[in-house]
Amino acid sequence: MDDTFLQDEGPNFDRVTLEIKHESNEFLNSQNLKDKKNSIDSTSKGASAIKVVSIPYTRIDCHTFFSSRNEVVERALADCQRDLLSCSEEDELIGTWLLTEISLWDTEKERLILLTKTVLYSVKYDLISLKILEYDRVCLSEVDTLIAGELIYPATSLLPRLNGLAEGVSSLIHSAVHQEWSSFTSLSGTTEFEPRSRNMFGMRLMWNKGQPLSMDKKWNPFAKNIPWCTFTSHPLYFHTGPDSNKTKYDVRALHSALSDLLSEHCHKLENPIIIENYIGIGSLMHNRIGLGFFKIRGKISF
Repeated sequence: MDDTFLQDEGPNFDRVTLEIKHESNEFLNSQNLKDKKNSIDSTSKGASAIKVVSIPYTRIDCHTFFSSRNEVVERALADCQRDLLSCSEEDELIGTWLLTEISLWDTEKERLILLTKTVLYSVKYDLISLKILEYDRVCLSEVDTLIAGELIYPATSLLPRLNGLAEGVSSLIHSAVHQEWSSFTSLSGTTEFEPRSRNMFGMRLMWNKGQPLSMDKKWNPFAKNIPWCTFTSHPLYFHTGPDSNKTKYDVRALHSALSDLLSEHCHKLENPIIIENYIGIGSLMHNRIGLGFFKIRGKISF
């Protein structure tokens, strides 16, 4: 009886063992294929995210910026400090930055920022001839609102679609010139042409006492004395190495310093910052070419 029991169980055990082995191999094979597929998908998605979403100013050459040259920014800031700041205690320098200012009409402009205990200076400085061209002076005591958050367009704006179209065409031309068709086609076809948001952190200082902008200023591209200013990080912040001093290009550092300086009566908000640009083909071209930055442009530099 025992022999019969062992004899009956033997084949069953072998058969079960073979079945488990077969299923394990099949499972491992399918799992490996799945892992490879996920790896490929994540790689392509990661490349797409890096080019499309994660890093702004994707197709720039850092070396074309005059601000990338050794000690140029330091000299410019020293000139501004000498010419704009007095020796009084109230003008004690808190910090300096090289940032991007976004105008009412969504044009990006390279600006040196000097922050004291009482005043913020936004300086247009010629990094080629090394001189101050113009500057705006904001008294911190007049600031009633500080907003920090993602820069976004209104829901009805065409800019995200136009940005996607421009980026797609730019990628296509870049691939054709450099004969890198595989890199373009690997990004899942029309992905390059999808709408693009700014995907950037910004900061806005306001001293309008909650009043809307008058129509004569809102629709006038040459209007001055706009009661707010909007800043974001300089392009070099996203493309300089980890060993460099990236803080001087970082708008978050300015926001942190301002948060400590502004009075308790100032409203400090963390909300998305709406850039009221609905069509803005002019600003799109201006920003993609980088006309607001001092750069090397072939035989002409400005």
